[in-house]
Amino acid sequence: MQTALHQLGVQAEKVHDEQKTALGAFLDTERVFNNTCYETMCDALIRHGSDYTIVRWIRATLEGRIAVATLNGFSMSLAISRSCPQGGVLSPLLWCLVVDDLFATPSANGIFIQGYTDDIRLLMMGKFPYQDSLSGPF
Repeated sequence: MQTALHQLGVQAEKVHDEQKTALGAFLDTERVFNNTCYETMCDALIRHGSDYTIVRWIRATLEGRIAVATLNGFSMSLAISRSCPQGGVLSPLLWCLVVDDLFATPSANGIFIQGYTDDIRLLMMGKFPYQDSLSGPF
């Protein structure tokens, strides 16, 4: 994260030196590992050139899981229809493949994007038509 903050400082300095305007956003995508659909993860694997056999194997490890909760001798079972198993290397890898398109596309259009686990930072820089009105007396 320290490298990301350093790069943010470098980008801010560049905006200042070139007399541009910047607009930034920090996104904390909560519960991404719990809410990502199996189909989305498998589509990302295919887009990134994974062999179909590997995609089928990963889908088989994800589908068919059952969550069981027990309280005071009463048990309840529920089939899980989305999410990655927690604590392994597969979940972060699948999330990175799902979100990878977000990072690749805009950078050519003057939008700087960084991600770390489930946090995403966007910074858009440029000369805006009404830039003078943005630098009023605040």
